[in-house]
Amino acid sequence: MITAARHLPIDPDEVRSAKETLISRGLLRSVDEPLSVPGEIDRSWRRSISAGATRASGAFQFINEFDADSELARAARPVLDRLAITLQDMKTSIFLADRTGQIVARRVPGASDRARFDNANAAEGFDFSEESIGTNGLGTPIQEGTAVFVRGPEHFNEALENLACAGAGIRHPVTGRMIGSLSLAAPVDVAEMMMLAMTREGVQQIADNLRAAVGRREVTLGQSYQRHRTKGPVIVLNSDTVMTNVTGLSFLNVEVHARLWESLLSQDWDQGPHVLDLDLHALHARALAHRLEEHDDAAFAVEILDRQQQSPTRKMTSPAPVRDAFVGVLQRTAARSHGALVVTGPSGAGKLYVVREWLRSEGHDDPLVLEGGDLQSLGSWRGDTAETLASGGTVVIRRLEDLDVRQISAVKTLADGLTTARLVFTADLSRCSEAVLRMLSQVAVGVDVPALASRGQELPSIIQALLAEIEPRRRPVLSAATMQVLMRWDWPGQVAELRQVLRNLAAELPGQSVSPYHLPERMWNAANRRPLTRIESAERSEIVAALRQCDGNRSKAASLLGIGRTTLYRKLDVLGIDDEALRS
Repeated sequence: MITAARHLPIDPDEVRSAKETLISRGLLRSVDEPLSVPGEIDRSWRRSISAGATRASGAFQFINEFDADSELARAARPVLDRLAITLQDMKTSIFLADRTGQIVARRVPGASDRARFDNANAAEGFDFSEESIGTNGLGTPIQEGTAVFVRGPEHFNEALENLACAGAGIRHPVTGRMIGSLSLAAPVDVAEMMMLAMTREGVQQIADNLRAAVGRREVTLGQSYQRHRTKGPVIVLNSDTVMTNVTGLSFLNVEVHARLWESLLSQDWDQGPHVLDLDLHALHARALAHRLEEHDDAAFAVEILDRQQQSPTRKMTSPAPVRDAFVGVLQRTAARSHGALVVTGPSGAGKLYVVREWLRSEGHDDPLVLEGGDLQSLGSWRGDTAETLASGGTVVIRRLEDLDVRQISAVKTLADGLTTARLVFTADLSRCSEAVLRMLSQVAVGVDVPALASRGQELPSIIQALLAEIEPRRRPVLSAATMQVLMRWDWPGQVAELRQVLRNLAAELPGQSVSPYHLPERMWNAANRRPLTRIESAERSEIVAALRQCDGNRSKAASLLGIGRTTLYRKLDVLGIDDEALRS
């Protein structure tokens, strides 16, 4: 038995045996047979096996793409330097990883130590994510969400078995999201438990520096506001803060902040200030906009030059903008038609919702709703339909893409006999058969409801309309930053997905303020990604196509694309590809 200092007893042979047993027996090993390792190590090994992490010492992946001056790196730099001075005589090295597990900084005490870590590929640019190399002091804390001590052969990869690593995840103090990890590493025979306490202290210091940096951004924004302040309306803002004078205040609410921010980000600022025509529902004006170069992150000053003759205090909580966009079109189409109507769009886009809003705006009752795939008994549904139409009601037949040939003929016969626009179909045209498309062209006129992701500027109004429907009395209050995250999500599940997100928020936070970290992690992770270049967008499309062709199997997709599995995992993260993206 080898002792890793007096504080770290470990039997390497026992640990290796436990690891090999788990690998050989597989992940279905009974919970009644606990491994002789801590629970966090057991869980990590299982995740490592599931991800296909490498155990080979020479299979580490060098990524060569990381931001050495990121917000995390800037906050961590003085902490790493202080720890390096404290630990210089203790054969202990310090490593910083970003949220993907890639090493972005290290402090190594001497040349011999540097050579040892270089041989273990523990250097800037290498991928230390758990899914890549298995259990380790950088990747595992990110997955566990807590501090972890990984000793000797508890590491999944054999190249790290001579090390003991104390690691802890780093959460952003404002958003709460996991943004990286800090690890202290030493030879297993000299490591001590105090390393874990020092790691926790270092993580706390980094979080304090991040919190202070947020405060400094506010001060810098205030200084910018003082420089640009005029008698007229002026708005100075970054992603989560807005400053304005009294005349500018009347233009602002959470939704305008979110819309204005997205509009400013979309501009090309290489040519200097822009004169913009702003049409953001509550804000209708010409404005002179400046990108504030003295800020580390994006920030802007907007001077209102002249306003349109519309009320700047228009309320944004009404569902009226949704009706204006789609229901109005349906109203006009119905007024011109004496036959059937069809509302088209991708699955989940909110087609039935638009139909119901149209009927309510006309003072009609909710319709009789029939599912296309359920029209098995033609006689029974014909009777129900005829009775509803005869009484002046409306019938909606959903999902025409699910109709078979016999049902198509019956629906066409029904539509041919109409004298009023009280029969409405909904359909995803991309999934309809030629027979359904031909029938629709003969008997119906329609309105197209686009995918939710294409309704950028309308999304805040749609959100407020849905919240009013879900929770009319104690609606959760969405911050501007939260609205920005929602506006940047691509909504593969369309309105159905949005409705579920809002329903969860209403249940968890009735009448309370909603911050970005209250949203699903996948959403604020995507929101923090930079916009993709044209080449990256093309690459993303190719990867998504390969994954769909391989039914989501990462290994097969990597082989099809001619790249390594680890490289594919990295690209999935960088390009924002997850299971939701594959279903869209």
